[in-house]
Amino acid sequence: MAQKFLSIKNFEKYQHYKHRNPPWIRLYGSLFQDPEFIKLPIKARYLYVGLLPLCARYENRVPLDCNWIGHMLVMDPKEIDLTPLYRSGFLLASRKHVASMLYQNAPSDSDNSDSSDNSDSDSSGGASAPLPKVVSKPKAVKRPLPTDFTFDDRSKQMAEGRGLNVHAELSAFKDRNLATGATYIDWQAAFRNWLRNAVKFAAKGGR
Repeated sequence: MAQKFLSIKNFEKYQHYKHRNPPWIRLYGSLFQDPEFIKLPIKARYLYVGLLPLCARYENRVPLDCNWIGHMLVMDPKEIDLTPLYRSGFLLASRKHVASMLYQNAPSDSDNSDSSDNSDSDSSGGASAPLPKVVSKPKAVKRPLPTDFTFDDRSKQMAEGRGLNVHAELSAFKDRNLATGATYIDWQAAFRNWLRNAVKFAAKGGR
């Protein structure tokens, strides 16, 4: 049987490093003002925050195995309930895998508790909870320069390594892109490209 995985929705916004197993990830304070996040049970919130570094380590493909997740997060596997995170759209998985998980976690009050866990079929015998909507990953969209845009640690280190004044480069970068109305999917990446070219432009006597 093929290995099943779970993924964090919009995980790229938490990721700072592009390589596997980064030493840290971003965790935005705005998460705790998200209405859908606030509605989650406390255990589900803790589980979500714990899954973030796991997804960073495993390229956003964490094995869908509660025993393994419990071991990695130092939690009792019986306390791990992924259902609220799927229902709220914080986790992504195929519809078939979500249906299988919900069926396995459904209360076995029926007189026909089948222990043969054959998840090859999409049929759940009508005993499972309502199937949550599987949220597809949104398409990246170009957007204008954010009004509060500033450099991150990676850009600062890049500028210092090239002998550049990161504040001066940021000011020039903002002026250029505001004047031209440029749009990018990733403004931090755009600024890093600007820094890479800054030394070459300076050598030629201008931008």
